[in-house]
Amino acid sequence: MDSGVEYQGLVLSHLDSLYNYALVLTRRSEDAEDLLQEVLVRGFQGFASFDQTLSFKGWMFTIIKNAYIDRFRRQRRLPPEEPLWASGEEPVLSLDNPLCSVPLAPEDLLLRREAIEQVREAIRRLPEEMREVVELRDVEGLSYREIAHVVNRPIGTVMSRLYRGRNLLRTCLVELRRSVEQMRPRPADQASKAKAHDRL
Repeated sequence: MDSGVEYQGLVLSHLDSLYNYALVLTRRSEDAEDLLQEVLVRGFQGFASFDQTLSFKGWMFTIIKNAYIDRFRRQRRLPPEEPLWASGEEPVLSLDNPLCSVPLAPEDLLLRREAIEQVREAIRRLPEEMREVVELRDVEGLSYREIAHVVNRPIGTVMSRLYRGRNLLRTCLVELRRSVEQMRPRPADQASKAKAHDRL
């Protein structure tokens, strides 16, 4: 098979994942699209050296991460970071908190009927170092070893960031659920509105 055709096929099969990781890093759709365009060119140029026994997705994620770092080195500025919490301070969860013992996996999120876009938005609001490991592990399914290679950090660091990121993400999702539930009209309110309507 022609290497260009093979590369194109692999890219198309992972395009959503590649874009989502670029978006996790940049947090702006325009920047993610620009970064992805650069990465696709880099990937094509280096595809001849790609080890076919390795994960293509993991290889491309490494290129995305390196391209992202290069961009900010060229611009000589750090990416803007929005705090997850309005006060700028992270809530501290006790290890006794039941949330800490619940694994965060895509199937768990689906079982709890969390909207995937809501989950993705919550991930994008995590601090960068936690944001990317949660995305790579819980959304993209990379192994700890693959993630360590992509982010260029020891496996222990990856596991620590993942643990902290999952706790923050769970807390954020609980808060989002509470705020949505508070905005919903209560049955008593609906009943009183119906009675008022009947009197008219």
